[in-house]
Amino acid sequence: MKEKKNCNVEIGKRLKRIRENMNYSQAEFAEILDVSDDHYRRLESGASGLTVEKLQLLFEKLHVDSNYLVNGQKKDDFDLDAYLASCDREKRDELLTRCLEYIGKLVTR
Repeated sequence: MKEKKNCNVEIGKRLKRIRENMNYSQAEFAEILDVSDDHYRRLESGASGLTVEKLQLLFEKLHVDSNYLVNGQKKDDFDLDAYLASCDREKRDELLTRCLEYIGKLVTR
């Protein structure tokens, strides 16, 4: 049981880092995951574990890498030039829109 708790604590730390990097409040992340604010705080602290359904929601809504969230392994470095050169216009525009939204959130902090 203690191992599961340690695993949940590490996942909670990564979840918090992701949330802060995306400039969301705990309440906003709780809403995205469709859980109470209190339950979300327990997820970040490691007192509760994420379900597969919640991992899927994070991926679908925010493109959070489940592999990183669960085991801390990051994908290889992202090459923006290669991505933009090889994607279609719709994907490029989607990426740029997301980047602008992210920058906008940082500016309004």
